[in-house]
Amino acid sequence: MSPAKKDDGAGDWGRALREAGPYLGLGTSLAATVLLCLGAGYWADARLGTQPTGLIVGGVFGIAVALYQFFKTVSRK
Repeated sequence: MSPAKKDDGAGDWGRALREAGPYLGLGTSLAATVLLCLGAGYWADARLGTQPTGLIVGGVFGIAVALYQFFKTVSRK
């Protein structure tokens, strides 16, 4: 195989990885965002004694932030 052919294959693979890169960790990032906000809501409930208000607010806020991250990532070109 000629060196030119080998470089073309690596270039295509590298380009594919660069294009897929932002999407590879998206699921973990979204889950971590929601869980972090739920944890903050749970902590606020325990601290303030406002069961389940903080948990609900934290969950809704976490989902909103995760959706924002998702659409921001997907809309990049």
